[in-house]
Amino acid sequence: MKKCLPILALLMFAAAVSAQITVTSATFPVAGDTLWFAVDNSPGTIGSLTAPGPQDWDFTGLSADATYRTVYRPANGGNVGTQLPDAELFAFGPLGTETYYNVTDTKFEQQAYYGIVPYDLVANNVFNYAPPLTERWAPLNFFDINASSSGFLELFVPSEFSPVLMLQLAAQTNNAQIDSMRYRLAISEIAAVDAYGTMSIPGGTFQVLREKRTRYTETRIDAKIPPLGWLDITDNAIPAGFFGLGVDTTYSYHFFNDVAKEPIAVVTLDNNQAFATQIVYKNTTPPIINSVSDKSGTAPTVAISPNPASDEAVFELKNLLPGRYRMVIFDETGRSVFEKIAQLNDSHSERVGLSQQVAGVYFFSLFDENGRAVCQGKLVKK
Repeated sequence: MKKCLPILALLMFAAAVSAQITVTSATFPVAGDTLWFAVDNSPGTIGSLTAPGPQDWDFTGLSADATYRTVYRPANGGNVGTQLPDAELFAFGPLGTETYYNVTDTKFEQQAYYGIVPYDLVANNVFNYAPPLTERWAPLNFFDINASSSGFLELFVPSEFSPVLMLQLAAQTNNAQIDSMRYRLAISEIAAVDAYGTMSIPGGTFQVLREKRTRYTETRIDAKIPPLGWLDITDNAIPAGFFGLGVDTTYSYHFFNDVAKEPIAVVTLDNNQAFATQIVYKNTTPPIINSVSDKSGTAPTVAISPNPASDEAVFELKNLLPGRYRMVIFDETGRSVFEKIAQLNDSHSERVGLSQQVAGVYFFSLFDENGRAVCQGKLVKK
């Protein structure tokens, strides 16, 4: 009888493993798909996240602080799709950004990114991942382990950054004469399917595989300073106000179903992996969208009139997400000549007197509550 116990346990284990779902490439998004998500930014205690093997996860206590959707479209419909022949899809992101995707039978990959967030450029640029950045793998089974690495090296000239930022950088680099600049990004990730079971979220229950991801990201910035050549100026750029630089490690759990195209949940952990800081989950009750209310992927804009102006100019802001913003006008030396903080939503008109300002070129920036420049413009004072 004792000899039968190990065999019985092995058979039960084999049966449990064989009963688990397999997530295939059929769950990869295709052109025309709309994926719906809800976000809980304070999920609190949600039970065990670390135990491997079979589990039942009860996330029904989540509440939506925000909802959003991702619409996948043919790549050639994007602003830079014709520059990316290997991309098949693209999707709008926040503040008018665009992400381009390459899709194979085994991988759903980010091919390129178009935008300024999270960088400090004054206009959108293309960032090409080499090799492409894997977002999902298939087929996906319990015990699978996947590894990936990616990054980019993109070159810019100083005029592609705001004059204010460059003045602050000059103060940090003893007024070094910078010829060119470049961003360097390196990403490496390990993804291990370490558990399976049933997940309940508001509005539904799903069979899932749980994939734990550990991602290491390093973002640096270099400057070409004659006659020295390329130098790493990251330590100078951070106190100058450049955003998104440095080294970061993120831990997350991704729960995938074999039918739903959305991840059922994505749990982001704190650095000690002790608790969840945010949970993005499948929105099972998406809102009805019409052509009037749909603002998916629309970037904030500013229109200045008249331009050139003499005594007064009107700044018309549109497509703003609800939030607290800071409006600033700088002269050519980087000195602030106007500043206002306001709670804005959708659109706003701001009338600014210029009679006390000298003739010349002025720069307008709108910053969100995280200090990110979400739109910019240029004004000529006669």
